[in-house]
Amino acid sequence: MYDLAAVYFPKSKDIYHSIIPAKMAATEINLIDLDTAAKSIPADVPIVMINLLKFRSQTVYPKGSPDTNVPGEEAYLTRYVAGIREITATWGEESGAAMKPLWLGKFQANMLAGPFDGNEVWDRVGIVWYSNFAAFRKLAGSEEYAAGPLKHRHAALENWRLFATVPWAGQA
Repeated sequence: MYDLAAVYFPKSKDIYHSIIPAKMAATEINLIDLDTAAKSIPADVPIVMINLLKFRSQTVYPKGSPDTNVPGEEAYLTRYVAGIREITATWGEESGAAMKPLWLGKFQANMLAGPFDGNEVWDRVGIVWYSNFAAFRKLAGSEEYAAGPLKHRHAALENWRLFATVPWAGQA
């Protein structure tokens, strides 16, 4: 078994992220989506991403992949997150880009009433802070991300939701 605290909140590097669904592999976030989002998100404010995650019971990698199938949650935490750490470890403070996981919770109860009728069930909820939308975009749009951890995200997740939030105007 793996230690969730060690995976998500290591002592020296607090890195975690999620953006692409495995279930909807053809509906990935692309540069056009990021451009559209950037128009509605102020450039000079931090953002918090809310991630709803549903893991596959076993990963599904493309035919011929050298990666072994493991439980989806394990692949996400030990392969995907590790890849994100490697990428963001290269971000220097001078870049102004930063990210920090704030919360990783286990789903306990669905409190939604219609339109979902309580049918959306999630395994984990992750909340990640970014210094600004450009920091999120730097990761999501990087060649390193597409060439590395993204395949583990696809293999591990059955479904997902991602929400970008900004501080409420009245918030200090």
